[in-house]
Parts: sequence; structure tokens; C-alpha cells
Amino acid sequence: MTDTMRLDVSKSVKSEESSRKSSNFRPKIDKSACKGCLLCVYACGKFGANVLVESEEATSMGGVLPSVEEGCIGCRWCERFCPDFAISVEEEEEC
Repeated sequence: MTDTMRLDVSKSVKSEESSRKSSNFRPKIDKSACKGCLLCVYACGKFGANVLVESEEATSMGGVLPSVEEGCIGCRWCERFCPDFAISVEEEEEC
């Protein structure tokens, strides 16, 4: 790989990171679809910003609902891990 190619790749990664920082991301949980397996909590802790944590609220299926804290980076690993598509990450642009 040439130096020019390395520079171009690093520029695109930095611009993507800066665009994420200028936005607010917020995971939204569909309580009626969530069975409480907490795979999203695991994914967020392992690959994300650790903003999803176990709550004390139970699901209708006997599991535990995740709780959302501040600081989501918008990686969307929680969405990818959820087997029931019960979580989505919404982006709110700053004014």
C-alpha cells in the first residue's frame, strides 16, 4: 500500500468519526418485542460505549429489560446482536 492510499483511508476514517461526534445517538428499545436476553448489553459493553446496562424492570417474557444511559457512539452493535429486532439506534442531529 502506498503512502497516498494510507493517507486517504485515514482521512475517511477521521471524517466518519467526526460526523459521529457531531450527532446524538440514542438506542430505542421496543419493550413489547424485547425478551430480555441482554445480548445488546453484552455487545454494547464489548464493542460499543457501554451505555446499555441491565435494569431492574422485567419483560413480559420474564427476562430483564436493558436500560439506556448517555454516551451512545452510534456503532449499532446492539441492533446487530438483537435476535428479535427489538432495539434500534436513532440519530438526532444537533442544531
